[in-house]
Amino acid sequence: MKPVSVKARRSHAERSAATRAKVLAAARDVLFAQGYSGATMLAIRNAAGISLGAIQHQFPTKAKLMAAVVEDFSSRRVAIYAQAIRAGGTPRQSMENIIDANLRMISLPEAAAALEVHLARRSDPELDRELAPISRKFDLRVLRWSRLILRAAGVRDDTKTQTIQLLSNAVTRGLTVEHIRTGDSEAIALATTLWRKHILEMIFGPD
Repeated sequence: MKPVSVKARRSHAERSAATRAKVLAAARDVLFAQGYSGATMLAIRNAAGISLGAIQHQFPTKAKLMAAVVEDFSSRRVAIYAQAIRAGGTPRQSMENIIDANLRMISLPEAAAALEVHLARRSDPELDRELAPISRKFDLRVLRWSRLILRAAGVRDDTKTQTIQLLSNAVTRGLTVEHIRTGDSEAIALATTLWRKHILEMIFGPD
């Protein structure tokens, strides 16, 4: 039997990665358009144009596929937040950049898709088990960054830091729901401007 070349192995890996990306994109789009209940494996198969067997080779269960959609968006958010922090010359600038980046993501289909998946956790124990470590890892990383920024600004109360993060998450998710529900970008823009002003004052005081 001829040995498999490195080039062939890489080609297979590339094909696998391309299939995975296509399935994740299809799942995201179906979640955004039809919600969690409409995001069946059949609907995702049709949207991806890939056989069900090929999808299940990458994601054996719907829960694993849905968790992968959330993990993919979480990874993207982490990269965006890291860049926002690096671009800030002061703790306030870093926090401003993070807030702005977070609010810009409200209108993304990925945000709506991830929210649909998170809401489904309470009635799907298998999905909850798949999502729990992903959510915990993401939340801890963001909390750690927030704590470092706020401590650099003189805020050393961890309870306050956690409360600020909770409020920020609640506002972001609520505005994502409003974007899905109404699509009123003008009203959402006004709300985000007001929220940005108040959270910065809450942390740093008046500008």
